[in-house]
Amino acid sequence: MADALVIYDGMGPLPQSATFKAPSDGPVVFILSGTARTANAACMTGISLSLDGTPIGNPAMCWANQNNNHIPMAPTFIPYDNLTFGEHTIEINNANGDTITDVNDYIQVTLLY
Repeated sequence: MADALVIYDGMGPLPQSATFKAPSDGPVVFILSGTARTANAACMTGISLSLDGTPIGNPAMCWANQNNNHIPMAPTFIPYDNLTFGEHTIEINNANGDTITDVNDYIQVTLLY
């Protein structure tokens, strides 16, 4: 059974970052979820994750049919093979120029190890 560590649990706007101490060495899975909006519907919106300054995995995405409507991104599981013990930094960003996040958006990143 996997253990879980919530790395970031908070409000936008993006970018946001958090530092954590890796509880394991080797393969892990990050789970990225959150909300966002757009002013350019209909379009794809999303949020992305970086680890120690390098983008990892696919963004959490959602198709926006309406303008200025905060919508949930599909929770995205991001496998990562080589996490090392010690301190790391994650950064959550808007995945593209159509994505808008503000204080009304909620983002969470969880580590399964």
